[in-house]
Amino acid sequence: MGARNVHFVGSFPAESTDDAMRAMLDGAGSRLRTLPTGETRRYEWYIQPIVDDLVAQGALEVKREGSWLSSTDRPIHRAARGVELTGDMMQLGYLDEAREALPIFRTLRAERDLPELSLQIGMPTDFTVTFIAMGMCGVRKHRNAFRDATIRDITAIRELVGDDVVIQFEATAEMVLMAKSRALHRRADAVMGFGRGIAELAAATPPGTRIGVHLCLGSMRNKARATLRDTRPLVALANSIARQWPSGRALEYIHGPLAAGDIPPATRPEFYAPLAGLELPASTRFYAGFVHESPSEAEQIETLRVIETALRRPVDGVASACGLGRRPRPIADALIARADTLAGAG
Repeated sequence: MGARNVHFVGSFPAESTDDAMRAMLDGAGSRLRTLPTGETRRYEWYIQPIVDDLVAQGALEVKREGSWLSSTDRPIHRAARGVELTGDMMQLGYLDEAREALPIFRTLRAERDLPELSLQIGMPTDFTVTFIAMGMCGVRKHRNAFRDATIRDITAIRELVGDDVVIQFEATAEMVLMAKSRALHRRADAVMGFGRGIAELAAATPPGTRIGVHLCLGSMRNKARATLRDTRPLVALANSIARQWPSGRALEYIHGPLAAGDIPPATRPEFYAPLAGLELPASTRFYAGFVHESPSEAEQIETLRVIETALRRPVDGVASACGLGRRPRPIADALIARADTLAGAG
């Protein structure tokens, strides 16, 4: 068995949390360091259920109608009329997800004799959820309220699960905006403070919190929101996060979206060459998000070789570019098996 791990971003197309968690364990087993819940309440539409809940709670109302069929056509929300938006009034649902998954996780970990396995709870960063729900204007006005609500749930999850949980920050808006900035990605990070914001969110969590970061290009309707010309924006954001990471919180891993089946440079060395500049702490694992159903297994093994040549070392784990929740179940199951195979490739 190879030394690489398998990482699942979080979402999985299953009818129940139990089904999702069992499927991922059945396929990757001892290669997993963290086991996601499957995010079965929100796997298909990601942030939409969170936003819809906030509307039902009376915190948000629609400012601009939209269809949720694409990120550009999504509805934009504002604080409900007469409401001063605060974290205390918003329930984001992460704690409920952890409560449902915890007994399933503990049962499965005992059944499979995997004492080192941790529960993984994914959540969009405060910037991402505010940006998607309310647009950039909302970020300027209300990001702190979303941060407070996020930190409240993280604190409660830590109290519930203890050290057996890894919180995964999902930096979709940050990564998409970096990718769209093209050659100006470093300036975008400096001006917008993407890496700093993620580090500050980590600093607000309880001491000892274990955190992973998923840099995401989105997968609404199973399509990325932006395309990387090469890996420079990914490396720049990952390095920015690592450089500003607070003490007392473990940066367990960074997951980066790399090749997908519809991205031409899947095996082009110059696309991956900037990975040589990735500067993560020795204790932080790098998960390469390239597992896809379109290329053949042999082609994916070649992609892995090119990635590791650029990185100048083996990757710590393999993964898909995003969650599997937008895939039909047979394809999701096949990708679990492929990830397991690629992790053990020589």
